[in-house]
Amino acid sequence: MQFSSFLHILSNTSTRFQPYALLTRHRRFQMRTAQCTRIYNSVQEACWYFVRDLPWEIVKCYIVPRIFGEGRPIVYLQQPCSYLDMYSTWSKRIISADDRFHFIGVGQSLSDHHRMRLMTIAPLIKSLALSISGVQHIPQLLKCGKLLSLTKLKIHVNGTQEALLQLLEITPNLTHLDIKYDDNEHTPLSLFDVLDRCPRLIRLDFVCYPGSIIDTTYNSERDRIYGNITHLRTRYENLDNRDIFVPLIQRLPNLRLLALIYPSSTGMTTIDQRCPKLQQLLLSYPYVPIAIVDDIKEEEYETPGLRFLSLAGGTYEEDYVTDIMIRHKATLESLELKGGQIPIKDFIDLQNVELKQLKSLSFGDESRHGLLEFIEWVVQHAPNLESVETVDPKAWPRMLNGILRYRPLKRIGLYCASYHQPEEYAFIQHHIQLGAESHLQSLQCTFRHIRKHDSWIFLIPKLTQLKTLELSSRSGFYMSTLDTFIKAVSEGCIGLERLIVKSRVCFSSSEWIHDLSKHRNLQEIIVDTAHIPDHFLTALEAFPHLKLIHLKYDVKNWDSLAKLKDKMPNVVYTEKYYPTF
Repeated sequence: MQFSSFLHILSNTSTRFQPYALLTRHRRFQMRTAQCTRIYNSVQEACWYFVRDLPWEIVKCYIVPRIFGEGRPIVYLQQPCSYLDMYSTWSKRIISADDRFHFIGVGQSLSDHHRMRLMTIAPLIKSLALSISGVQHIPQLLKCGKLLSLTKLKIHVNGTQEALLQLLEITPNLTHLDIKYDDNEHTPLSLFDVLDRCPRLIRLDFVCYPGSIIDTTYNSERDRIYGNITHLRTRYENLDNRDIFVPLIQRLPNLRLLALIYPSSTGMTTIDQRCPKLQQLLLSYPYVPIAIVDDIKEEEYETPGLRFLSLAGGTYEEDYVTDIMIRHKATLESLELKGGQIPIKDFIDLQNVELKQLKSLSFGDESRHGLLEFIEWVVQHAPNLESVETVDPKAWPRMLNGILRYRPLKRIGLYCASYHQPEEYAFIQHHIQLGAESHLQSLQCTFRHIRKHDSWIFLIPKLTQLKTLELSSRSGFYMSTLDTFIKAVSEGCIGLERLIVKSRVCFSSSEWIHDLSKHRNLQEIIVDTAHIPDHFLTALEAFPHLKLIHLKYDVKNWDSLAKLKDKMPNVVYTEKYYPTF
């Protein structure tokens, strides 16, 4: 019972209006109030100390979910937060043992009360985001002493870097640092000054907006390296200074993942020489967003070299891509192409080169003629290729009729157009005829609309050996023919075990998914989209028999998700977009 409830009872207590009662009423009210206060405080303290003494696994698994529900608790530094303002013992207990909290500082001054709360919990905060206006909270954070628990910091710096450097002085245990730097043409941001204050950093995401200046000259220890950093993602769209990060990169000998604007040939050679453990390289111009990698896998390989290469846009110099491909031909496993211009004449004389480890090839829907010739060269020189994916229908006719028709592919991604596609039709028909001898186990279908029942997509239900079907749409799942197609899949693809559904927009209808509940062998449904409406969550209640339902989306309504999880223990979710400023 809240203390206000005690006072409410007192205020409604009837009193006889006799003279002695009038004289003592106020005194008796004070005595009752004091007694109720003592009882309330003792009960409250007993409750919090009881929670404090419980094993954390019990608190985490049974008590915390009851309070917060699903999702990451978001705490704004300048706003009331009932479950942290109740009692310091309670707030310390929860925050120190649970890494789900995400603290955000925005552009409002702190009240005295919230300043006191910040002093209490700041040493326990693990994740913090500060916007441009939220940087004004840094002076308050500096008064809290060392923030030894803080491991993830996202900050938008506008102007001087002094506040950032001061904050880094009290956060020695940072492992993830995300910096946005802009609107400063006079004071360059010194990256080495930043790294010198982050001895445990393993991941650096850095965005520098046009008009800002970066300083990568080293002024203190000339030979110092930063051996803990394994992940570097940069955004700096200035072709005239595209080697700006090379002086930094050559001091990261244990780098596993690197994303940046494509450097010069000299810069690329330096990166190869100084980063022998590099496994994933993503080159782009202009900037192409990449998925956030929270768990960095530091796998060790006997043979050093790239495993994944992504080329997005850009006009590459002669021998640029050739040198990368030849240098890593013995290790490259996956190649991703998203436009760009690659001189095909560089590959004409490389007929003896084999990409024996290359298993996966994907390319986008803006493929120029020269790039298609390069793709054909890759396919011809990758004898062990298992997966090919594209969303460009113009790229397929020659390859599907020729070099891909008789390949023992395990996975293929095709684009379903609104017009007749005889090459795709013949390819699927060929694997239907192979039956159990077909190696094809996974098929991705990307479409905008399905307009005709004679489309090759209606051959898919006859692929009895198919285990994974991925449906990807850019315009949502609402076309009437989709119901017919899904019903045919539920009756025909007897070997289907996993359905993956991807959409850039939310689902306007959920009727099409009902027929899949009748499929006998289906084990998993994976949904990856921007938003899932309540009617689609309700439709998923028809699948309690599945081993897994994995939802990946930007969760808006946590109550609806919690209700679904209560009914369906096989539901798991991934919050696709973490909260920003």
